[in-house]
Amino acid sequence: MGKRIVVIDDDKEICELVELFLKLEGFDVVTANTGIQGLDIIRCNHIDLVILDIGLPDVNGQQICRIIRSETNVPIIILSARDSVLDKVIGLDYGADDYVSKPFENMELLARINAIMRRVERTENATGDEFYPFHHITINIGKRQAYIGELPLKLTPKEYELLVYFSKNAGLLLSRDRIIEDLWGNDTLYRWSRSLDVHIQNLRQKIEINPKNPELIKTVSGTGYKIKGA
Repeated sequence: MGKRIVVIDDDKEICELVELFLKLEGFDVVTANTGIQGLDIIRCNHIDLVILDIGLPDVNGQQICRIIRSETNVPIIILSARDSVLDKVIGLDYGADDYVSKPFENMELLARINAIMRRVERTENATGDEFYPFHHITINIGKRQAYIGELPLKLTPKEYELLVYFSKNAGLLLSRDRIIEDLWGNDTLYRWSRSLDVHIQNLRQKIEINPKNPELIKTVSGTGYKIKGA
């Protein structure tokens, strides 16, 4: 059985087309036409990835995204006709991992799905408990979990990726372009919007002792971010 994907979209035709295409690519696909129905599926089944429309008839898709992210780290791709930079930043701020605008090409959607799956699998395939200390934070690579003391941090997938990346680059001054290139390749959404900055701002709220005066991840105007050394 392939990876299970749930498609949440009130457009039944799009659901059917995406379901057919992804099944041909070897995925197990479940569809839902409302946000509440989609949440029920996610809560009652093991889901490997969510494709989520914003314009749902019952609950705003961005709110559904926020609810999903508060309950699970399952990767989320927003699929929406709203393609402004602001809409994309808000979606990512609510915990989405990627944003694909309608109309879209099937192969583009597949490439985004596969890229996210590869990132998740690299972490899941880590053997044993591989720990990375980052000041007052401990990162367990094998379990894909970070802790302050014994308290687990509730991080989105992208916040977790950033935290691991920063722990491995402690003491360095990193440009925004380098961070984006190292973590997300040529994704133009990150290169030409504030999406990266939004993720870092949210990460600071969870790991900095004083988020208004951060010590671990400092902004360097005109350059990028300076990561506190050991």
